[in-house]
Amino acid sequence: MIRAIALVDLDDTLFQTLRKCPDDVPLDRLTPLGFAKDGSPLSYATPRQMNLLEWLSKTTHLVPVTARSLEALRRASIPFRAAVCAHGGVILDEAGTIDLDWQAIMETKARLCSSTLTAMRDAVHAEAAARGIPINVRVLGEGGLPLYTIAKHADADADALFSVVDAAVPDVPAGWTDHRNGNNVALMPPHLGKRHAVAHILPSLRRRFPDVPVIGIGDSTTDAPFMGLCDFAMMPTASQLAGTIFDER
Repeated sequence: MIRAIALVDLDDTLFQTLRKCPDDVPLDRLTPLGFAKDGSPLSYATPRQMNLLEWLSKTTHLVPVTARSLEALRRASIPFRAAVCAHGGVILDEAGTIDLDWQAIMETKARLCSSTLTAMRDAVHAEAAARGIPINVRVLGEGGLPLYTIAKHADADADALFSVVDAAVPDVPAGWTDHRNGNNVALMPPHLGKRHAVAHILPSLRRRFPDVPVIGIGDSTTDAPFMGLCDFAMMPTASQLAGTIFDER
């Protein structure tokens, strides 16, 4: 019996890279849930996260809401049909197929931002090259549709990454989001975001399950807007979002 609708972020919420796993959990107690293209494990869940996932799978209508690309989402061992992925750029319907209405909305808006995304990519690349800092930067998209610019330091040096991005893109355009979490910087246009996609799917979910609560679960500041559309919100206490709320963190 469905007790709730759970809109759940994945990375750093239900699992994380080995580097981010708690020191007090031995490797043999971790469960690989995210995998590379060659099938090798990349992300792991602790026993507590596995129990949470099992509980959500059994008692809720579980919908992943993730920054992962569609391809990367399908390489995660999470039970789902409907989903939000690519920071809200793609929605899967209940049949597990792309929501064409949402795709049309994204196509109309994304084309207008393509040149800005490319310019940001080129600026970060040029700044990193001038400093000799190994940064991988590219425009990510789905189905040929440009969605956002992402930059990562090859050796996970977040301070060096942020320094380069600050110099290359000192100010994003009005309405854009400069999201930073760990060794990631995502520069996103105003139309892109998990909140927009959740707002699109939530009315039909509430019609389908009119009396159950909607729980939003996430770890980062970019999860907060979609979590705010839900009846209840939940986050890992060792997370970016928790760090903005709890004084002791």
